[in-house]
Amino acid sequence: MSWEEFQANAHRDPVRDVYLIGSDERGLDEAELRVVYERYLETGTLIVNR
Repeated sequence: MSWEEFQANAHRDPVRDVYLIGSDERGLDEAELRVVYERYLETGTLIVNR
């Protein structure tokens, strides 16, 4: 999956201008979402660990 596809498939809260992944209520900015994407490429799984 390309970065553009990953970003387009992530739920975005337009009011707070953040991406919501899983149960992360705080939301992720674009740089943090990119880190999640890079981890996804390395592992093949989508894990948000805080």
